[in-house]
Amino acid sequence: MNHEEGKSPSKARQAATGERYLTFLLGKEHYAIPLLQVKEVIEMTEPTPIPKTPAYFKGIINLRGQVISVLDLRAKLQMDKIENGPKTAIIILDIDPELSVGVVVDRVNSVLAFHTEDISPAPESLTDRETHLIGVARKDERMTLILDIRSALDVNDATNIRKAQKQAA
Repeated sequence: MNHEEGKSPSKARQAATGERYLTFLLGKEHYAIPLLQVKEVIEMTEPTPIPKTPAYFKGIINLRGQVISVLDLRAKLQMDKIENGPKTAIIILDIDPELSVGVVVDRVNSVLAFHTEDISPAPESLTDRETHLIGVARKDERMTLILDIRSALDVNDATNIRKAQKQAA
């Protein structure tokens, strides 16, 4: 099966036209998410913790009057914990029309366009944290893991996020 057959028609079409991605670092690994899902990038601000939430749920922030839930993407992807650094940022994502969420990343790099020929399907042998991959992009001798952020942030996360936002309101 070629990698076009494993993609949905819309994902294949987006890749063929050179879809743009926001690239970022988690540790030494380069990741990317479709730019269309990104609302904005903000400086790291310490979220207000919410009790009785999973360890990867950092808390909530007030972004210009809107309550935004913040998740630690490292913890969600079962990566080793590290301290926040000077380049740590929060990527605000539009998960659905009524839900925005922030994810903490180590550093935001740039916006890149990947074409079909740049992207290979994710190898089947990858570990649990990589099961949320759309594929692996190769550009300028760098490999970038393209993350399916909606898959990584599952239905339980959305439920927890909505609960936290209601508690804060």
